Amino acid sequence: MMKRTVVIRKNSCTWQPKTKRKIELLKVASKSNTAGFISPVLVVLVTAAFSGLFYIYSVNQTAVKGISIRNAEKEIASQKKNNESLKIKEAELKSLYRIEEASIQLNMSPAVSVRYLEEIPSVAYGDVVTKDRKN
Repeated sequence: MMKRTVVIRKNSCTWQPKTKRKIELLKVASKSNTAGFISPVLVVLVTAAFSGLFYIYSVNQTAVKGISIRNAEKEIASQKKNNESLKIKEAELKSLYRIEEASIQLNMSPAVSVRYLEEIPSVAYGDVVTKDRKN
């Protein structure tokens, strides 16, 4: 039997100037398009990360404001209690019973006779007005 050698060529070695230029132009064009393009997956991931951080920030701010509101409500309640106790103390101090006890402790005597003073106006226009009306 005879030995046979089979040769298979992967690439042909023929001259094709137009084909090579088209392939090179396509490679350059595809590289320039992908270099400036941002992947949609990256955009989604960045947006999700930003949304997550914003959500954590807003929940934190809400909790902080809730605590400050609760503290303000406690302060208001304590001030209302203090106000009520002060009103009760004021009423006790203004009472007639309290005033009479204080007058006894200070050795004050009750008034026997009361005289009222009539105030005569020191301005002369009062008499002039009545005289003008009579005429």
